[in-house]
Amino acid sequence: MRWLVCLLTVLLCGCHEMALFDRPMDSALSPIVPLWNDYQRCLVSTDPVELNRLVERFERVGLAGVPPPSWMAGWWPHAKSQPLRVSVDPHALGAACAIHAATVMAESHRPLDAQVLYERVITRSVSQEQDYFAAQAKIRLADLLDASAPLLALRSDSISSR
Repeated sequence: MRWLVCLLTVLLCGCHEMALFDRPMDSALSPIVPLWNDYQRCLVSTDPVELNRLVERFERVGLAGVPPPSWMAGWWPHAKSQPLRVSVDPHALGAACAIHAATVMAESHRPLDAQVLYERVITRSVSQEQDYFAAQAKIRLADLLDASAPLLALRSDSISSR
């Protein structure tokens, strides 16, 4: 009978120290929204400084999973964070932004900056999903190197006069 009274008291009054249904904050539920906004800004920007800043921001992305509720972490020390499930790959957004930024740099007559960005995309592609972006970067890098290769012009009259 005593246990029943204690259980009924806890159920009616609630236990404020132990939240059974901890809800993650809204910011934890949608970490991709700021990245998506940055990606949209990247696609419309033509300012090299802003593009570099956005590419750097994508490279620092480290999305973590949702931590276990506090009551579970306290009772069970082996509780781990749940993996984050998003429908958009932040690394793919970053690769696409870097390719766009490199294209803008090349069109702005900054081939060295464009080359660095293309090479960054190629070296950072680690998964099969990013192979597409690495292939695009390789093609555009080859085009950039072909376009910036110095041309040597020989005059035919200078050769024959010797």
